[in-house]
Amino acid sequence: MLKLLSTAWQFVRQNDLPTIWRALISREAHPLLQFIKYGCCGVVAAITHNGILTILSLTLFPAVQGMMVDGQVLDEALRANNLVINNAIAWPFGTLVAYWLNILFVFTPGRHSKLTELVMFWIASAIGFFPGGFVAHWLAASYHLPSLIAQLGFVVTSVMVNFLCRKFVIFKN
Repeated sequence: MLKLLSTAWQFVRQNDLPTIWRALISREAHPLLQFIKYGCCGVVAAITHNGILTILSLTLFPAVQGMMVDGQVLDEALRANNLVINNAIAWPFGTLVAYWLNILFVFTPGRHSKLTELVMFWIASAIGFFPGGFVAHWLAASYHLPSLIAQLGFVVTSVMVNFLCRKFVIFKN
């Protein structure tokens, strides 16, 4: 890992801004740059996912700690369950944004047919979704953490699984 960081830093020091920019937008970027791009695409997908989750948590399926519902404070068990439901509804939208951005900026498609690639992308996302959903529910229900903190557990768990699956199984390296 230190060697990876060292070679990335060396590249930045030895090149001008246009060269660094071309390397950054290239799919054949240094692995560290590739992970940074993956992270940026992930932020956009997470904003999509969490934006939808927030709207649902404030309206359709209440999932905000301390929220009043029908004149009573939202039950913690219901809040934890609604958080999982809202994640399940938001998940396909965030995944679609992630797929589109990843094939545009990060990974080279073509290892599989488009349909197979898309299906595998959704499967990898589901593999990351279920442990993430478990962690979010566990943090909300067992530790009574605010939904925002529980959601961070969802995001961290999902990102780790998704990057490895997408880089090494779905797309060309």
